[in-house]
Amino acid sequence: MERMAKNRLIVASVRLPVTMTRGEQGWQVAHSTGGLVTALSSVLERQKFTWLGWPGAYVDEADRRTVTRELAKHGTSPVFIEQEHMDPFYQGFSNEVLWPLFHNLMERARFDRNNWRSYRTVNQMYADAIAKIARPGDVIWIHDYQLCLVPQLLRAKGLGCPIGFFLHIPFPSAETYRTLPVAEDLLRGLLGADLLGFHAYEYVSNLRMAALRVLGIESEPAALRLQSREVQLEVMPIGIDPGEIAEMLRTAEARKELTELERNYAGKRIIVGVDRLDYTKGIPQKLEAYEEFLHNHPEWRESTVLIQVAAPSRTGVEEYQNLKRSVDELVGRINGQYSTPNHTPVVYINQSVSRDKLAVLYRAADVALVTPIRDGMNLVGLEYVAARGQRGGTLILSEFTGAAHCMPGARLVNPFNTSQVATVLGDALENEGPNFETFAHMSRFVNENTSLFWAKRFLTRLEHLSGDPHHEAKLLRINEEPVLGLVKNARSPLVFLDYDGTLRSYVINPKEAVPDARILNVLQRLAEYATVYVVSGRDRRTLEDWLGGLPIGLVCEHGLSIKPPGGEWQDRTNVSGSALARFVRPLLEDFSRRTPGSAIEMKQAAIAWHYRGADPEYGSFQAKELLTRLEDLLKRRPYRVLRGNRVIEVRHEHVTKGSAVGHLLDRHPDADFLFCAGDDRTDEEMMNAIPKAWRPRAVTCWVGSRNVTADYWRESDASLLGELEAMIRIWRRGSAQPPAAGKGGRKKATASGPARAKKRTSTTQATASGRAPRSAPGPQRRAKKTP
Repeated sequence: MERMAKNRLIVASVRLPVTMTRGEQGWQVAHSTGGLVTALSSVLERQKFTWLGWPGAYVDEADRRTVTRELAKHGTSPVFIEQEHMDPFYQGFSNEVLWPLFHNLMERARFDRNNWRSYRTVNQMYADAIAKIARPGDVIWIHDYQLCLVPQLLRAKGLGCPIGFFLHIPFPSAETYRTLPVAEDLLRGLLGADLLGFHAYEYVSNLRMAALRVLGIESEPAALRLQSREVQLEVMPIGIDPGEIAEMLRTAEARKELTELERNYAGKRIIVGVDRLDYTKGIPQKLEAYEEFLHNHPEWRESTVLIQVAAPSRTGVEEYQNLKRSVDELVGRINGQYSTPNHTPVVYINQSVSRDKLAVLYRAADVALVTPIRDGMNLVGLEYVAARGQRGGTLILSEFTGAAHCMPGARLVNPFNTSQVATVLGDALENEGPNFETFAHMSRFVNENTSLFWAKRFLTRLEHLSGDPHHEAKLLRINEEPVLGLVKNARSPLVFLDYDGTLRSYVINPKEAVPDARILNVLQRLAEYATVYVVSGRDRRTLEDWLGGLPIGLVCEHGLSIKPPGGEWQDRTNVSGSALARFVRPLLEDFSRRTPGSAIEMKQAAIAWHYRGADPEYGSFQAKELLTRLEDLLKRRPYRVLRGNRVIEVRHEHVTKGSAVGHLLDRHPDADFLFCAGDDRTDEEMMNAIPKAWRPRAVTCWVGSRNVTADYWRESDASLLGELEAMIRIWRRGSAQPPAAGKGGRKKATASGPARAKKRTSTTQATASGRAPRSAPGPQRRAKKTP
């Protein structure tokens, strides 16, 4: 038996492939239906996996163990959702907000804050359930819009597993998506995945634009570039199992039903429509188009029949009740006007029909009329092609379906243009028979792009990511070994911290990234036990204004100048920004004038062009052009171009954080522990500059996600501050009074315990605005000669 993946697979979706119901005989298991169940059924035959999901009903605490055991027999594991959360999560937020919004029907979306809270709660339940059974190296595959937050919630747990997410519905245009009040939260949840899969590139393009406009994240056609990693984007249209359709049609019962169907409609052309009764499926538009067709073509009124299956959906929701009433009225109107004693033009089936009976209906139909106003993929057309086989046929397909992008023989229509649909239907019926050449193109896609191929392709791509070195980094937890031992044993620690994106989150205007009271407090207390340096790309004046009153060291402009704790600024290299001002600034000024919202920042030995305030799409476009121009301008000149978070900076090639770190390590030869944290390319230089001899006593941490450069990671600046506070508490417990830090932190412990410092005579207090006054004195420290 062919294995599809080397590692264990965990699948998560809202619904399981089986449903639990409670009757007189106790809990019973029934097999579920649906596109995902159908698509993954063939996968189960080749690779067993654990499928997590809601069991289909509320289960009391007393029955949960029994239900769990029963579901385990079917390779599934339940996520028990409390009654108070299920309806707000599923019906309230998923189906009253995300479903219409993602189908570009934002006027139907009704946002409620309580429903959003339940959505978050249930997503956390799923993340907890997955984390409970997942082991490092497992492959996790999450499905659909109800679980958009799960990828990031799992990433925050640091499982060390590749995470895939497949969206089975469309992703809307950025303009529509941005109307969602929690657009940022939902998008960050999705971007926790390593691989995002979609049915069509249109949806990929929409996601990329939403990421740019909502989060300011730039991307390539196949990847979103985050600060520390990439999210891979793949177009993977789902398929069906054509062999299963063929098997259904080979049964004696199917042959009998087909014969009866063809006898009942002998001499007539059969048009079939199969939809769920949902406002996205375009059933009213389809009926109006058929009505217009009958009006324009009297010759076809008694020789065509539209068999429309409309499976009931969300019957308790008023909006769907109104839709049913509308469809009922349309069917009644058409049949009332065009029926004869011997013929009814519309056969309306408002009930669920089994898949084997649908296969017979497809087989008998000359034309399949599939006209959703918006649909992620829509498998009806694929099933029709598989069922018709050598008979051929005509597929009339809405251009607003994912299937429209991969069925080259289909007749594409705009369902809103009922006259066009009526005309295309007339043309299809006027032809004496199907176009076998175009039908062959569709058959080839259906037979090659099977559901098994789709799943195998996704899992192969996802499993490949498990070998990515990004997945080797561990979530930083100061209170766990081996980090705990390094921190507790440190007597002369060094701490190197980047500022923007590491201690402080990014803001639109870089000048507004003032440190808040928490940042100042953490740095102040950290300096009581360690020698601390903030290693930043900021200029000297800004660092002095924001952090100059703290007893810490400062490194400005990526290492141009260094100010040791309690010392004065010292230039490391004789580099001037005058040359940059002369031949680079005019170019940046030109781009600044052409890009509203952008600005230039001139530093002592560097120059930067910020475009966080510009229109995201236009700013990204201008940045690409600027990079090309700078590449030509700086040829054979000793300068490097850095592209950061919506900023482009030009600096001298000899000024790097890496060289600054090497210099600082030489300054502090007695240090016995190093903690280093950062979040962008310049911080990779800083970490890569740490000598191998230092690695056993160093902890490197990336903020945002995993990164190949760092051994550990934290998901945000706030969480890093939390770990730094934990580090302070460990050192505080190790000495009743703050020890003398001097040049390199704590003195070595004596036989009677750790060294104690003189009491501080003053302290630096953060002001109410969050600024540290430059004149505020730091704590008294043991005087040592600054190297």
